Amino acid sequence: MRATHTHTRRAVVIVALVTLLAMAFMTMTAGAAGPEPPENDNYLSSLNLNQPHHPLNRVDTLRDTRNTASATVQSDIFSPPQHGGPLELTGCNGVSEGKTIWYDFFPDANGLMRIRTSAAFGTVMAAMPYSATTLLPENNQRVCAVNEAAKAGELFENVQAGKAYTVQVGGVNSAGGELEVLFDYLVQLKHLQAETTLTAQPLSNGVRVVNLAVSAPRKARVEVRCTRGCSPQSRTGRFSGLHGAVLPNGSALKIYVTAKNEIGAYIEYRIGHNRFTKVQRCLAAGSKKVESCE
Repeated sequence: MRATHTHTRRAVVIVALVTLLAMAFMTMTAGAAGPEPPENDNYLSSLNLNQPHHPLNRVDTLRDTRNTASATVQSDIFSPPQHGGPLELTGCNGVSEGKTIWYDFFPDANGLMRIRTSAAFGTVMAAMPYSATTLLPENNQRVCAVNEAAKAGELFENVQAGKAYTVQVGGVNSAGGELEVLFDYLVQLKHLQAETTLTAQPLSNGVRVVNLAVSAPRKARVEVRCTRGCSPQSRTGRFSGLHGAVLPNGSALKIYVTAKNEIGAYIEYRIGHNRFTKVQRCLAAGSKKVESCE
């Protein structure tokens, strides 16, 4: 019995050693295989910076970090999961590229997309529109830039509201590893247009308002203020009023026309010597901060 128990224990030890060796071999094999390809390795698996019909962040820098050591280049951008797509276009201005990853974005206003990279190796950045129907990239509109020690660069792409865009980032000469991609969306702000007409009668100490008329876009907010002689008033789109208000010499009539995410209009009538002079400036987007229109 003793021998039997000894033999059984030895067999258990041998089995345990074999199991440990097998697990160690599997671990070494997995380690040697390297990391899995990043989830946005393939064109059809691109990561979205925003969803269609949702605002694209125009305040913060968007950042994404991936390990591209095992990223690939596709001979068919529709595979997986399907087939029949064209070859993945790579490279920029004679610089070769490999180990690519993809991002998509959908601008909600005309603007400028700025793309930068940070890595221990050179990178190629490219951006182009793509068809939301066929999913094909419009390679004839592809713009690219190279970022490496000898060619430190950023990519700037003018984008249009309502279109779909894709971004491809890869390593120069198929280099790969830890890669950070940074995106900034800079919106081209619109200037609100406003027309004003002030009709007034001269008085010995200033002017009497016959009428103030302000015409602005329907969505705009029009605020009228006087340093002396009238109470603050506001309307949306159009304004007509101040009949009979007396504005003394040295006072000012100030008009603020504002709308969200647009550069506003500022009009000031300065009263002096029984008449008025008109001054026009701009307002910082969405605020009443007066600034130059340059």
